Amino acid sequence: MQECATVPVFQIEDRTFTRLILGHNPLLGYSYLSHARCREYAERFATYEPIRDVIVAALRMGVRSIMISPGGEQSDRVAQAIEAAQEHTGITMSNLVIVGPDIPSQMDYLKRVGCQVCLVHGQVTDSMFWRAEWTFRPEFAELLAAIRAAGFVPGMSSHNGGETVPVAERFDVQVINTPVNKIAWRMCPCVEQVLEAVRRSTRKIIAMKPLAMGRIAPQEALEYALQVPGVDALCIGIATPAEAEETFAIGAEVLARTGCTNGRGASA
Repeated sequence: MQECATVPVFQIEDRTFTRLILGHNPLLGYSYLSHARCREYAERFATYEPIRDVIVAALRMGVRSIMISPGGEQSDRVAQAIEAAQEHTGITMSNLVIVGPDIPSQMDYLKRVGCQVCLVHGQVTDSMFWRAEWTFRPEFAELLAAIRAAGFVPGMSSHNGGETVPVAERFDVQVINTPVNKIAWRMCPCVEQVLEAVRRSTRKIIAMKPLAMGRIAPQEALEYALQVPGVDALCIGIATPAEAEETFAIGAEVLARTGCTNGRGASA
């Protein structure tokens, strides 16, 4: 199996994460391309071992973080795979978890998977955005406070980054996960607004969907997304060990060639 040097890291408060993060959508059986792809993923990852193999491949390529979510039998398989991958490699991961509004019910899972950061689920974030007052509803701040009280760094996901990223400056949101990709797929309300919001944000920004769910080739996708001003890290969904090797090798090469910092605190 191919291996590469350590991937550069960045800080979210006192927590350290690699600038390349393994995404979990394929591992959960999700695809935005087709129902047929969803079925194929569900069949492929019907047991924890194939998930473990993807995580092990990512770890061997220098990635040390995965973004995941709790809930359901498949999420439990992902947790089991994380435990097995860490035992197999001897590497301890530093992970981010996308959470719903009921933090107490998710605590066992968060501890099990080595959660360091909790990201409010994008559907929750976007539903709590109060456009008429250009703020978030009170429940959003309450959820962030619950995350903080539980010992995790609070963050958020959003598919409406052009509007929600600027508003997050007024809240205890330390990291934001939002789509950034070369074809502007799911960058709402428009690509210009998202890029300006990301550039101006003082929060750490993780670009999700950098490959636009397979619509952009990895080399082209990562060359673009890693050099967007304000982007600190990429979250990339991976479906096979070979994909992990190819995609993360490209990402590591782009980071090494273009420099490890984007001016916002990322480091080697």
